[in-house]
Amino acid sequence: MFKLLLITAHPSPVSFNFALRHAAVARIAAGGGETLTSDLFQMGFGSLAGEGDFNNYDSALPMDLMEAQKNAPRHGGFVPQILAEQEKLVAADAVMLQFPIWWGSYPAPLKGWIDRVLSYGFAYGRSKTLPDKKVLYSVTTGGVSGPEEVAEYHRRVDALAEDVFGYLRWEILPPFFAHDPDARSAEQRNTLIREFQDHLAQHFGI
Repeated sequence: MFKLLLITAHPSPVSFNFALRHAAVARIAAGGGETLTSDLFQMGFGSLAGEGDFNNYDSALPMDLMEAQKNAPRHGGFVPQILAEQEKLVAADAVMLQFPIWWGSYPAPLKGWIDRVLSYGFAYGRSKTLPDKKVLYSVTTGGVSGPEEVAEYHRRVDALAEDVFGYLRWEILPPFFAHDPDARSAEQRNTLIREFQDHLAQHFGI
């Protein structure tokens, strides 16, 4: 059975990001798959990587995050919040990140998820244990003034994905964009949702 890990980073459960999240869950289920979900704002997922990522880190030690991640068992292992996300990653065949572009990048909890969960020795490094996955970005943006700004959003999102998941050597699938959904009519938003579900079906093969 195909399993998708769906990471959502938006503070409002009535946002269009969550409408897309719910549509993804429905489409994966309709295709016979399963969706594992992490709603980062609602979980209170921390954005700061450091000593707090480990169960028993000796604060007298200098903080070298990569070394600490690689040697997590020496520091009591990862805290349950991180460990649970890593277990979801192991179980999933693919990952989707659903988020709004804020100041040209990720919302803070999503950046924290990347920093803390995709840890050295687990997601990357010579002795990494996590198999390579597929990843798809689904993003919402503010208004766009024309084709040039649309193209700039595409370049920006491609760069965000390449910087992280290209480095991990995952398969980066074509992203989905919902530009300025708040300014659209209900009919237009429903059309976007249908296009989004078709996008998932096409690229996840379900």
